[in-house]
Amino acid sequence: MSIFYDMRSGFLGLSNNIARFNPRSYQIQVGRSIIAVGEFATLSLTTWPNLTTEVAGRDAASYCSSIRRASLFCIGSDTPNVVGLWVGLVIAAMVVAGVYPRFVAPLHVWLAISMNASLSLPDGGEAVAAFATILLIPILIADNRACAWLRSSAPVNPYLGAISYAASIALCLQIAGIYLESGLAKLAVSDWVSGTAMYYVIRDPYFGASGLLGSLMNWVTQIPLGSAVLTWGTCILECAIGVFFLSKSRYKRYALVGVIVLHLGIAVTIGLWSFSLTMIGTAMVAAYTLSTRLVTVEEERLLDQTGRAVPLEFDESSDLKQPSFSI
Repeated sequence: MSIFYDMRSGFLGLSNNIARFNPRSYQIQVGRSIIAVGEFATLSLTTWPNLTTEVAGRDAASYCSSIRRASLFCIGSDTPNVVGLWVGLVIAAMVVAGVYPRFVAPLHVWLAISMNASLSLPDGGEAVAAFATILLIPILIADNRACAWLRSSAPVNPYLGAISYAASIALCLQIAGIYLESGLAKLAVSDWVSGTAMYYVIRDPYFGASGLLGSLMNWVTQIPLGSAVLTWGTCILECAIGVFFLSKSRYKRYALVGVIVLHLGIAVTIGLWSFSLTMIGTAMVAAYTLSTRLVTVEEERLLDQTGRAVPLEFDESSDLKQPSFSI
């Protein structure tokens, strides 16, 4: 009997979460907009020759070979062409404007994958944007609004809402894996273990800090304690972000705060702004929240704070009451 109650309470808890998940949340739209802003900035602020330069012996034609011919930047050409750049800017602008999110989501995938496959100087954010936008298709499948910035009183299709919730969990697991892998992998590198890695990162000739901030960071990392705090603090923060993303929905906000702090620091010191915007936007979508929902007496009878079956002590003539549990 206990197994039956545990299974039933688990299914009811999942049903509650699906009903409490809002696929039309402004948080989702803000997150996808931040990703698009990073893409727009890359395409608009970087010269076309720099986006398509030869790297490691690969010529321009190799970026439109084989399956890459489907790239946005290879439209009607055997090499990346500037027409795709303008189309990409339009798609990114449509995402930020929130126009028909359900239908623009596949176009956003096309843009993200094209930037990852056909531009010669990716910074790592393109790969994250590719899988994030792919998962945004099922996340946004329940959003039938003409503009994602406008409220809608129409009910969400429960089946599409379930798909959206499942995709949100998948994105959450993916980004949790990224940060846990990044934090734990650093423990296999001697410079990170010894607490000196940030000393060398800050002084990197290509990506190191510069200007007044560079002088400050150089001074801080010259002090052994300062270098150790920045180095080990980065590892701890990345692992903590991964753990919070794997926790209950109410703790995901702490993961989002950690991502913002980490990547604003990276953007300001190293200058990887588009990468940082992609990671912050993806984390914004992944850090979903569950709204309060009224549950039936039968559901409340089966669930308590631990998810186990318990009797209730309240007037059963009332069909609904506020939930006292959180899953």
